[in-house]
Amino acid sequence: MQIFIFITCAFCGVLSGVVYDILYVARCAVCGIHREAFTVKDRIFTFACDIVYSLIFAAMFIFTSVMFNFYELRLYMLLGCILGAFLYLKSFHIIVAFFVKKVYNKIIQRKNKKIKET
Repeated sequence: MQIFIFITCAFCGVLSGVVYDILYVARCAVCGIHREAFTVKDRIFTFACDIVYSLIFAAMFIFTSVMFNFYELRLYMLLGCILGAFLYLKSFHIIVAFFVKKVYNKIIQRKNKKIKET
């Protein structure tokens, strides 16, 4: 049963990576990809995204625990969630970040081209 719980929690961590990527795309759309150019508004939006991610992750973990009757919080459950999120961030997130950067740069190039034409 503990292996099932660990795998379920690891899957919960992977799903949290998907939520992170959705918020990452929103953050890049609103704030841009260059952290050194962030304004106070951008930092507040980033902080709000981090809070939303944490709340969604906690709700997802509690929902999973209730659905599968995991009544006790064990260390391996937390490790499973962390491992799932880590594996997601080191694999699929790299692909998402690459395409977000490509699309963002393409949009900026078109925007700069329109400014130069006028």
